[in-house]
Amino acid sequence: MSLSTAEGDAAASPAGTAEPGSAQRKQRTIARPAEVKGVGLHTGQETLVRVKPAEPGTGIVFVRTDIPGYARIQAHIRNLGTSQRRTVIRSGDAEVHTVEHLLSAAVGLGVDNLEVEIDGVEMPGLDGSARDFVELLQSAGIHEQDAPCEEIIVREPLDVSADGASLIALPYPHGLRLSYTLDYPIPSMPSMYCSVELDPERYVNEVASARTFCLRREAEMLLAAGLGKGANTENTVVIGDDGEVEGELRFPDEPVRHKILDLIGDLGLAGAPVRAHI
Repeated sequence: MSLSTAEGDAAASPAGTAEPGSAQRKQRTIARPAEVKGVGLHTGQETLVRVKPAEPGTGIVFVRTDIPGYARIQAHIRNLGTSQRRTVIRSGDAEVHTVEHLLSAAVGLGVDNLEVEIDGVEMPGLDGSARDFVELLQSAGIHEQDAPCEEIIVREPLDVSADGASLIALPYPHGLRLSYTLDYPIPSMPSMYCSVELDPERYVNEVASARTFCLRREAEMLLAAGLGKGANTENTVVIGDDGEVEGELRFPDEPVRHKILDLIGDLGLAGAPVRAHI
């Protein structure tokens, strides 16, 4: 539940570019194919996803195996489509919806090159977090490749605001840090703040298992709009007007951790790992 085109326009103009001299590690892919099946959070349709190793420099490419000719869509900001409460990538008439959780798992684990085959329009929601995608990639084995990994380095402050939200990217020499303040203007949901210095271990322990969330009133609106057909209280944290939460939280601040999870996934559209404090 993430990027819209308004946010994407600003994100397409980073302060730094991917430079050979900025390489800090080698590129990574997976060692062998692996697959998972599940129902999309919005369409409610079941899809089979198969992840496969990819050559250095490939990036992450989604392949619609249900479309004649196997349409390929690069996970890149230039292919960002218009969406409501999910990140969509598009090439021609082919689309893949809700890609942010798989991309988040790949970025969090440092997987740069991947082919993702899917036999439908929406990625499975699974448990509503990135945990199952992390386990999928780990089960396939992380393989280091003989090619340097370039980075996008933010060299001066950047900021963008839209629809009541703001994002600031600051120079940060140590890697990628994400700090998020979630502040809904409703009394039932207190302000939450979380900051994470990203590495695979912290991602797995502090971010990956945070599930998507919505307010109960939003859930009703999504269903009326024909969305949220695959959502339930197991894969979505539903917060009532009185602050009551259906089910048990995995973290006291699970909603803001999920926002960080989504942001990490959307950074997977940048074309290279980002070095910044966002």
